[in-house]
Amino acid sequence: MNFTVLIVDDESMPRKVLCDHLPWEELGITRVLQASDGAEAIDTARRSHPDIVISDIKMPRMYGLPMAAAIREFLPGCQFIFLSGYSDKEYLKGAIKLKAASYVEKPIDLEEVEQALRDVIRDIQKSDNQEDERKLFFYGDSKPDTPLGSKIFQYNQTELDALSDSVRRRREAEAVNILHKFYWEIRRCEGTEPSYLRHFYRQIVYVFINAAENCNITSITQNADYYLYTAAGQDTLAKLWDTLFSLSGEYFSAFADGDTDIASRVERYLEQNYTDCGLTVQDMARELGFTYTYLCAAYKKSCSKTINQRLTQLRVMHAKELLAGSGKKLYEVARSVGYADGKYFTKLFTRETGLSPKEYRERHRNEI
Repeated sequence: MNFTVLIVDDESMPRKVLCDHLPWEELGITRVLQASDGAEAIDTARRSHPDIVISDIKMPRMYGLPMAAAIREFLPGCQFIFLSGYSDKEYLKGAIKLKAASYVEKPIDLEEVEQALRDVIRDIQKSDNQEDERKLFFYGDSKPDTPLGSKIFQYNQTELDALSDSVRRRREAEAVNILHKFYWEIRRCEGTEPSYLRHFYRQIVYVFINAAENCNITSITQNADYYLYTAAGQDTLAKLWDTLFSLSGEYFSAFADGDTDIASRVERYLEQNYTDCGLTVQDMARELGFTYTYLCAAYKKSCSKTINQRLTQLRVMHAKELLAGSGKKLYEVARSVGYADGKYFTKLFTRETGLSPKEYRERHRNEI
């Protein structure tokens, strides 16, 4: 990785000493730029995007700290090493508040500056590696060029208990909704370390394994290690959650032969077939072995909504995930969630969310 450094000092001699006597190439620094004051440094930073700025604190026109604050507005990842011949603690306080990488007193000690540079470069590389890992985890191969958001996900034990209750009571629709809710919340929390989310995944797996043990579902209990360890090593969030939905489907399918819960059977059918552009309630009723009228009435009595309303809700939910988490074109998103007509999809999505698909995608990206 190659780095760019900007040296800012109103005196030419310190700039020359640093330029001529530091092992730039050895440090992986391929460009060394100079500025004679804070205002010039801001202009240079806008054009050249330095990774590191080595700057005097007290200079004409603009001091180092306000200069650094201004640069951070358009280069939030830029790191600063401040040089000062003044022992005034207020400058040090300001540097700490700005989260400067280092503070070196003048006269310049080249070894101290070099060590500060090595420390900063190591931290940048570590941060970049962590960012790359998180980009892969959240976006797979379609990793964005822009920095990830900083919001952190922390699971709520009450919600995990609610999932456990739904699983034990065999309420498939409730369980699937909670899993979707978790997934959607996590997608917005790109500052979360993948290791934490894999730990959370295992907590959910334990919910299903414990329930499966109580019900003697051997197809799950015999594969507990796979779900807890092998599958937990999936490299993306999408694959991790696909495994959870597969586990959920296997658990609830074990009760299918004696299942009289019509709502759960409808939910399972919709989850498996919502991508079908030709899906109709009539076809569903025929495949599930009910009359159309009875199925619609029974579902509405159980869920207080029609099957078509639930289908629309499910499709819009998946459309939100695709709009926020993929680069698919709008017509591709529409087809992926069961709408052959892109214009109809846009109209329906806007009606359900209050935003057009394009506005929703832009707003979500702005949020993160």
